[in-house]
Amino acid sequence: MVTTDEIRRYGAQLEQALNLKEAPIAIKVLYRGDEIPEGFIRPHRDMKKDLALCQAFTIVRHNRKSLAMLKEDNWCIWPMISFKIAPVTEADNEMLGDKHFMKDPQASRAYFKDEYPRLDTQKEVIGWVLSPLSECAFVPDIIMIYCYPGQLRSLLMAAKYEMGKTAGASLDTCASCVHAAIPVLNGDMPYNVSIPDPGDYERGLCDENYMIFTMRGDRIEEIMSGIQTLSKSGFGYRGLTMDMNFNYPRPPFYIKMFENWGLEKGESWGQRF
Repeated sequence: MVTTDEIRRYGAQLEQALNLKEAPIAIKVLYRGDEIPEGFIRPHRDMKKDLALCQAFTIVRHNRKSLAMLKEDNWCIWPMISFKIAPVTEADNEMLGDKHFMKDPQASRAYFKDEYPRLDTQKEVIGWVLSPLSECAFVPDIIMIYCYPGQLRSLLMAAKYEMGKTAGASLDTCASCVHAAIPVLNGDMPYNVSIPDPGDYERGLCDENYMIFTMRGDRIEEIMSGIQTLSKSGFGYRGLTMDMNFNYPRPPFYIKMFENWGLEKGESWGQRF
């Protein structure tokens, strides 16, 4: 099992390798009986403010503060519903079911009932703790990275290299906090790509060009291994450069196929892995 020292080291390496502007976010779900870490900011108590989860993400990744959020610290209903922090009645379901930007209210209600992400647990959730990954004092359940498409490409390449298959995606444009987090927490996928929602942009001050990459906390060693391997072979984020080089050297199997087709073979780029 990865230690907190290793997690912090990987967090720093990840920021450096991808030239991230903001910190990856370490997230741990708190259940009844869990201790709330000392020194973490409680928004309602310490800031005299209640936050949407997307705003908390921004405070962590941009201002590099560590937060502990319980029920009274929240100002948005969707993560409270998805993480089962607050109860939802049948009457609530009826009221909330058509609030998902769908033309057909019945389709919206069916979506909210059957597909809207909710944490798969029988334990009582009381909140979560959030911290910059490179300063993390706990083992995270998930890690969330706000990044540009070029940085996302490197993360996806590393995940594919290590897993042998491509990462999944949750591309709903509403409630991005839960669409990013819940599928990974539930074990539906080890890696997930999602899109910041309008609230993330308007209230969380998210760069409109950002995407969100979420991974299970225990995959940090794997993703860093993939990033480091790809970097050594010239496919790391920092190693890729724009170069409109015509008749460029190509992999040997390209050359073999062109030879089969009776076309000019060109030069091989040699062994890359």
